[in-house]
Amino acid sequence: MKLRTKAVAYGVSAVVLAGAVIASGSALGLLTTRSSGLLSVLLTDPPSVPDGVTAVYISYSGIAVHAQGFGDGGWVDVSGAGTVDTMKLINLSQTISSGVIPSLTYDVIRLNITGASVEFMGKNYRAQVSSDTVSVPLVGGLKVNSSLPAAALIDIRPTVLNLGTQLGPDFNMAAGARALQVPSGEVDNSLKTVGSTLNLQGNDWFDSFRSHHSDTLNTTQPILTADSLSFSETNGGDDSLVVRMVVVTPATQGGEGHGALDSVASGIVFSVGSDGTLNLVSGSLNQVGSLLGGRGYTLAPGDTFRFTYSGPLTGLLDGSGVAAGATYYVTVIGPETLGVLTVVSS
Repeated sequence: MKLRTKAVAYGVSAVVLAGAVIASGSALGLLTTRSSGLLSVLLTDPPSVPDGVTAVYISYSGIAVHAQGFGDGGWVDVSGAGTVDTMKLINLSQTISSGVIPSLTYDVIRLNITGASVEFMGKNYRAQVSSDTVSVPLVGGLKVNSSLPAAALIDIRPTVLNLGTQLGPDFNMAAGARALQVPSGEVDNSLKTVGSTLNLQGNDWFDSFRSHHSDTLNTTQPILTADSLSFSETNGGDDSLVVRMVVVTPATQGGEGHGALDSVASGIVFSVGSDGTLNLVSGSLNQVGSLLGGRGYTLAPGDTFRFTYSGPLTGLLDGSGVAAGATYYVTVIGPETLGVLTVVSS
């Protein structure tokens, strides 16, 4: 089952401009007159992919960190551009950028996604990206100083959907992320080299980070009929989670757990409003890709919300309904979450 595979990979081709510092506005002078330290940016990734996908390539550029307390003028460029294959390294991170930046505390890291492609059944296909910027808070902050090299780890989490069919695939990708500072005891000068790796397996600090900041959305009490859908979602983690789309698919399609990812076109699709309203999508696949970049419903840590829909349930393209006594997958999708629950319709 590939819904939460830990296979990660980075075939990196990067351009590193070590020592480059770019800031803007009134903060420029304050940033550039400070002492500086080395920062390496690492990437790891547990992608969620349809069956038959063997590689997910993400091209990136514009890596930057934000200096705490400096407002809009506090962005500092770490530099770097390249392409990563997110499905080859297991329990590893890899350096994608390195540079010398001012000795400060940083609270946000971002990178631009300039393109994506998917290798599916031995062929390469372009994937539409729902958002071209990944910008995330650094959990606990990131401290850079002149005495020790520092490293930031971006735990990026792409979800790939096939909006077409097995014979005519059409891929769309959404990417959420979490980020933190790598403990100083794990950082040495080898990490400044783009392409170098850090083994994450068995590291208590990373296991603790994942346990608190991974997908912790729990789906319970589903009810599915020909003219209604309802289920509860509980956020059991420390971060807010956003639900943007819900897809109901027959459990026989795509094998265990793959129905919604393998072909959204075969499912009953709902967009999720900012108030938690489920809105049935019908007639066009063009609407589906935009849902991954929509606002969605935000579920705060510890909160539970019951999503409900009343009305005839019809398939996105073929207009098929829900058959009593049949087994379905209810797949809940957001930028950093993916949950699948099996339900027998009544």
